[in-house]
Amino acid sequence: MDWSKTKTIFILTFLCLNIFLGYQLYEKHNRGNLNFLTEASLQMRLDDNRIEIEIEDAEETIDGAPITGTVRPFQEEFFINSLERQTPSVIDETILYSELDSPSPLVSANLRASVEAFLQQYVYHGDEYEFAQFNEQEQYIGLYQTYKGRKIDQYEREDFHLVLHLNEDLEVESYSQKYMSVSEQEGREQELLSPLKAVERLLNQQYIRQNTVITEAELGYYSRIQLDANFQVFAPMWRIIANDEIFFVDAINGEVQSAS
Repeated sequence: MDWSKTKTIFILTFLCLNIFLGYQLYEKHNRGNLNFLTEASLQMRLDDNRIEIEIEDAEETIDGAPITGTVRPFQEEFFINSLERQTPSVIDETILYSELDSPSPLVSANLRASVEAFLQQYVYHGDEYEFAQFNEQEQYIGLYQTYKGRKIDQYEREDFHLVLHLNEDLEVESYSQKYMSVSEQEGREQELLSPLKAVERLLNQQYIRQNTVITEAELGYYSRIQLDANFQVFAPMWRIIANDEIFFVDAINGEVQSAS
């Protein structure tokens, strides 16, 4: 065996390995510097334009994916046998309308909590709905279905999934309900844009200008296109309120939609 030749091969191998590891370390260091400079640059732009962000965890990132929702047909006999102290009926297979045997009072001083208690007691899968709007003039409360605690399809069009019908004494007399079977699209999970990155998209496309205050950033699932009356695909989006104007930013691709 030619030990001199073998020794040379070992030296060259370790030299190449050291060069490769050194390059990897250099790239990692550069990426870290680039991220730092990008974040610093964004903060400078926000400061220069006097844009205030009054939301918590603005830089936090989470994983998510688009979801699909299929409207579930209701079987009237099932609800007649399972829902107590009310008389349910099914309209067009997909809407459950139910009248309570006696009105159920809500507490105005703690309306959301009393609505949640009502949902737990009277409504099928009531824990999957979240309070959205109290219309005192027309005497109803609108709620959206949720997925993993995040509202689905909360655009400003009042197409609620659950509506509680009230009387003048703030009592629920009846309700109408739609329910979707929801699932996450397999293989599509990825890191979503942070609220701060969503704000950056608004800034880059000049949706927000100087002296703007960002007061809310809420992640939900939205779709403006309905492929079928009973089937929809919803994308994770940030619902951002800037100076009382509402914007929707796709949390995957950063596409911006205005509520107006």
